[in-house]
Amino acid sequence: MARNRYILNFKGTLPLPTDDLDVIRSRTNLLDTSRKTLLVEVDHDDVVQELARVLPNWTMQKETVYPVPTTRPTVEKPPEP
Repeated sequence: MARNRYILNFKGTLPLPTDDLDVIRSRTNLLDTSRKTLLVEVDHDDVVQELARVLPNWTMQKETVYPVPTTRPTVEKPPEP
């Protein structure tokens, strides 16, 4: 089963509320934290919708992954024999 990753941003003043963090940890897999941002992993998107209702001071977005472009030179047209 694929797990989805979400980025949660806290809109309030620091420090992060411990009650909010307890709720987030109980319903998600907390992968990484920074000052006001959390990266979490969930089994179902319904969990994030439920967290959005319970935690009004947080914004939640699905993680976007961009592929790294290759920098290797490529041959556009092979040489003629």
